[in-house]
Amino acid sequence: MFRTALLRSAGAKLVANPALKSQARYLSPSMNKVILMGNVGQDPKIIQFDNGKKLATFSLATSRRYKDGEGNLVEQTEWHKVRFNNEKAELVERLIKKGALVTIDGTIRYDSFNKDGVEIHTTNIVGTNFDIKAFPKRLNPEEQAEGQSGENA
Repeated sequence: MFRTALLRSAGAKLVANPALKSQARYLSPSMNKVILMGNVGQDPKIIQFDNGKKLATFSLATSRRYKDGEGNLVEQTEWHKVRFNNEKAELVERLIKKGALVTIDGTIRYDSFNKDGVEIHTTNIVGTNFDIKAFPKRLNPEEQAEGQSGENA
């Protein structure tokens, strides 16, 4: 509470000072943070660029359960597009497989592009970190041991 009051006070002083008024908008509190836990929908797709950098993309399913008006249990699944860049993409390539239960920390990003004259809008989760909670059943014990040493990458 003290910290919040201090920040508000500092923000008010910046806005009151004409020389700093234009800078105050950069100090506005905002956050773009996403934490998801779910199952990987397919093995990650890896793109290697000419400059040596990598991009890993995969879909992640999160589900919620609720009872409808008639008392029936309903499960609703949301699919998220997740991407990791560079060093994290290399870890994703090695460790994450279809069916794995993972936690993703990242940010949400809205992009758009033009395809055949039609503007396409996309929503992506840009991952900054991941933690493998459970491996898919098809992995052998050696692969599981390797993955556990790379957790919380």
